[in-house]
Amino acid sequence: MELTVCNKRISLTVSDFGAEMTSLKLDGFEFLWKADPAYFGRVSPILFPITGRFMDGFYTHNGKKYELKLNGLAQDSIFELKKTADNEISCHLRANEETLKVYPFDFELTVKYTLKDQTVDVSFEVINHSDEDMPYSVGNHTAFRWPLIDGEAPESYFLRFSEEENLRSFNPFGWTADFLCGERIRPIYHDYYAKGTRSIKDAKSEWIEYTGATCDYVARTHRKQLPFVANWASPDPEAKLVCVEPTLSISSHGPTMFDREGIHRLAPGASEITSYQLEVYKKSER
Repeated sequence: MELTVCNKRISLTVSDFGAEMTSLKLDGFEFLWKADPAYFGRVSPILFPITGRFMDGFYTHNGKKYELKLNGLAQDSIFELKKTADNEISCHLRANEETLKVYPFDFELTVKYTLKDQTVDVSFEVINHSDEDMPYSVGNHTAFRWPLIDGEAPESYFLRFSEEENLRSFNPFGWTADFLCGERIRPIYHDYYAKGTRSIKDAKSEWIEYTGATCDYVARTHRKQLPFVANWASPDPEAKLVCVEPTLSISSHGPTMFDREGIHRLAPGASEITSYQLEVYKKSER
């Protein structure tokens, strides 16, 4: 099942499978990747209750082992989907028999997508109905078309940060490399992802843009509440997608979920709301 909302400039389609955005258009122009299982069979799944993986293949809680797959359980779950306003879609997931097998907490997750002018506000509300502290992370694995305009050179595309940054990227296998050295622009090309995901943390920038040198279209991710950003693409030049993934936390060796860097600890009965904004625009209009 999918639902679509729109305003004068943008339209958004969301699926009940994984609560993912499957289409985001500005004046009819599509920004999002169309899922191809040969490279990435998703579009923009929700990352919950982890981003990334457990390097040992499992984690422990109260002396018991649990196997939780890469990027968590929400991406494979069916959410309750409904329009809560003309410009808003709400996606709801509650712990159930299947989720408890891999994540032994009574959680409630609501993802809301709200259109405001040329921006999608994405909010995550997490509630802990358990009688113990609940560890969790949440984020979004958004895949954009690369290049956005057919025929443009992929290597002419880049990420632009709102501030000059000194950042190193890392991945869960222990590899690190410079990402930005007193710069705002990070060029991207397929070989750049030969070592896998390039994650960064604690950037100063309030937003990160994805665009091309000759492309008029820009996707700007306002991610200040989400301290980690994973940047991933397949090194295969035939894979025409690149992902910008704002998130609360990142991969870890464990042994428990509480050991993951950036993980949130939610008290019994407590709730938290985290959000980010995805803005789309044309350079020629700014």
